[in-house]
Amino acid sequence: ALWRPVLVNPEALPARGPCFFYGNHSNMLDAFVLNAFTRFGQCTAGVMTRERFRGGLATRAFRRIGLLPTQKRLAEPALIRGVYRLLEAGRQVVIYPEGGQRWTGRPMPWIEATAKLFVRCGVPVYPVRTHGSYLGWPRWADYPRPARLFVEVLPPLTFDRTTPLDEALARLQVPIAAHDDAVFPPESRPRRAYRPAAGLHRLLYRDPDTGAYGGLSSPDGTHVVNRAGTLRLRMLPDSTLVDERTGARHTTGDLYERIRALPLEKHRDGALLRDRVALHTERTFPHLVPHGTVTATLYDDALRLEGPGVRRTVPLEALRYADIERNYKLQLTLPDEMLQLGFTGAGSALAWLDALARLRP
Repeated sequence: ALWRPVLVNPEALPARGPCFFYGNHSNMLDAFVLNAFTRFGQCTAGVMTRERFRGGLATRAFRRIGLLPTQKRLAEPALIRGVYRLLEAGRQVVIYPEGGQRWTGRPMPWIEATAKLFVRCGVPVYPVRTHGSYLGWPRWADYPRPARLFVEVLPPLTFDRTTPLDEALARLQVPIAAHDDAVFPPESRPRRAYRPAAGLHRLLYRDPDTGAYGGLSSPDGTHVVNRAGTLRLRMLPDSTLVDERTGARHTTGDLYERIRALPLEKHRDGALLRDRVALHTERTFPHLVPHGTVTATLYDDALRLEGPGVRRTVPLEALRYADIERNYKLQLTLPDEMLQLGFTGAGSALAWLDALARLRP
């Protein structure tokens, strides 16, 4: 009801039969919006981050409707077998091939294994554009906006096992290559929003002018200012930022790209980043073990964790994979365990992920 979704071309939505759906994914509820238009009792199956499968009624409900847990960019033969079984049962399967929600509404790198799966299964692959996805609820934002979502199902792509991967990727990426933060129907634009800038520190974690970490804040949830007092922006309901001094307009994506291009800066002790985080460890899913609040410090070659009962150094060369769950949980996968750093107050999980990507490309 918040987004009043509209199916642009109902005739393009397949009534039945096994197939894949994939698309742009900026809003955590995109797949549920698509299911607003499927036949009653014929909801789509799909793949969802295993963070959502930690037990309780939600986990049982997800499994019952055909959702499979994934670790995203790690090899998972059992997951592939599960997808095959869903297709053999005639299910329609939703997979978002970028591995998670877009932070700025702009395309992220694909998980190539998803393209391989699309090529090898031999069923139609339907691109789905959800216009207004980013406007409705950006990943970094605390609150949704009452945008109008338009769901467009495009003609299916077909492949055979001989299709080269690079050719398949090129064909698959084109339909969802638009920037959700800048290209959308005018009808999608929200006219109002409650505290639209609340949570922006998760995305714009540095001052784009001075480079200071944590240099931007939003005291009232609408205006964004820097510590130096030289910047004052007003966020519109569609997440566009207007400079109140010059009238210039900025998208969050443009400002984020400026921030990401800034060089990493070291503290006097050689630290690149230092934050207070909620630490959890996990050796066997889904058993997270809490360790309280600790100080996490990132160096060129290691991560140091220090707190009550915790004193540990993790070499970055041991890191297999890093990703963010929700918008504040940094998960670091090591050979024999997973570390989760929760940025529940100040600090930004994305700042750490971007720094790790530079240190361990």
